[in-house]
Amino acid sequence: MRVAEDMHAEVTATKIQKIFFLLQMEGGKNVGLKFEPYLFGPYSEELNETIIELVERGVIEETAEPLVDPFTGLSLGYKRRFKLKERTNVKVEPEVEKFFAQWVTRDRREILNYVYRKYPDYTRYSVIREKVFGVRNGL
Repeated sequence: MRVAEDMHAEVTATKIQKIFFLLQMEGGKNVGLKFEPYLFGPYSEELNETIIELVERGVIEETAEPLVDPFTGLSLGYKRRFKLKERTNVKVEPEVEKFFAQWVTRDRREILNYVYRKYPDYTRYSVIREKVFGVRNGL
């Protein structure tokens, strides 16, 4: 989060999930998270619980706005954004910080598009797969 703040990058729940997924898959860092195919692509319940804990402890601040399907008008949930409330001196490996910085500045749609195309097994249950990206199971 400190890197995102320094780079003035928006941090959403979707971005966090996908960046940590890519950190494990491509960055070669096993951070002990299990990812499963889910409604918006790869998802880790453990990561979500950690984020909730950090919000409850006051380390990060969460804001949420409704996420509505533009085609049906149905509510898909909330777009959750996070911001560091207090700067901490947590030691992060330089290569992990560099990896995070490389991805956090990218647009959420760009990250999703990359993950959807490269890891179709993790995006097969996505509710936004065809409507937002125009991709099908065959990619």
